[in-house]
Amino acid sequence: MRKYFSLFLISLQEYFTYRLSFVLWRVRSLVSFLVLLFFWLAVYSQTSSFAGYQKSQMFTYVIGVAFLRGLIFATRSNVLASWIRDGGLNIILIRPLSVFKVLLSRDLADKLLNVGFVILEIFLIAKIFNLSLFLPKSFLTIVCFLIFLALAFFLNFFISIVISLTAFWTDDIWAVRFLFGVIFLELFSGALFPIDILPGGLKNVLFWTPFPYLVYFPLKVWLGQANRGEITRIILVCAAWTILFLWLAKRLWDKGYKEYGAYGG
Repeated sequence: MRKYFSLFLISLQEYFTYRLSFVLWRVRSLVSFLVLLFFWLAVYSQTSSFAGYQKSQMFTYVIGVAFLRGLIFATRSNVLASWIRDGGLNIILIRPLSVFKVLLSRDLADKLLNVGFVILEIFLIAKIFNLSLFLPKSFLTIVCFLIFLALAFFLNFFISIVISLTAFWTDDIWAVRFLFGVIFLELFSGALFPIDILPGGLKNVLFWTPFPYLVYFPLKVWLGQANRGEITRIILVCAAWTILFLWLAKRLWDKGYKEYGAYGG
């Protein structure tokens, strides 16, 4: 484990060396947060309740989205695609390292920094706009929320790896990752609005996909809008999706590794 902890520290140091990319990501996330906040401020300027959400619940949801963007959406596992294309994967393959554990070490460093900054941003914006937030009424709700965070973290991690592994068979996955980020992560996960404001048929279709388990369901648990039976079912389904994508990532890795030409340098 010591070698992966060293990789974790090296990844942290990279952010202080190449600061511009990190700053641009934080600016993008902050702008997304503010746009969403201003939209709901406009909506709730005329009413105290909308689509079953009280004002404090909706603003808690918006702040929760900002937090989950930093914890769940921010990832370094997408670098695997470029390693495959330019031969950078060779450096890992000739060493006694697990590719998945290397990516996880880098991801944890990325999320540590992102969460630190997003908490500061949330605190300042909540103070500036004097936002009243909704807090869980039971300790069990907080525990379930933390379990959900862990599952959502790994679910997004393995989904990202699965997308990156397609680089074994295609020269460019930029379009796939862009569409995935814009449509699936932003829209289908509930990062733009709570999914339950959609028509029932569309909402039920989305619930069969893994994406609402990244944002929407964790925040529903935090807001106390799910009973114990629903929480148990949601956690089990999220765990099943996580195991499925872990299995798929391993299968694609085994297949792609056998065909890997080890080109580049």
